[in-house]
Amino acid sequence: MFAVMVFPNGRQVDALLLSASPERLRVVIPGRKDTTEIRLIEGRWTSENGAHVELGAILAENEADAACVWAKAHTRTLAAG
Repeated sequence: MFAVMVFPNGRQVDALLLSASPERLRVVIPGRKDTTEIRLIEGRWTSENGAHVELGAILAENEADAACVWAKAHTRTLAAG
């Protein structure tokens, strides 16, 4: 699976999901030497250093695989006004 991750400063990066569960993601981000673990804490994806990370998109062959990741996360709706 592939993901687009949005960090607090608004920077978006593509990531390769190595493993995913409803509470934890392990990803590889280009330019980083090690894998990154993102955990779902109180409905928000949180990086190892405590920053809140948003998932802009998850691309998977199987919809059920992506649904596993979204299962317990809070969603955010953006609307132009």
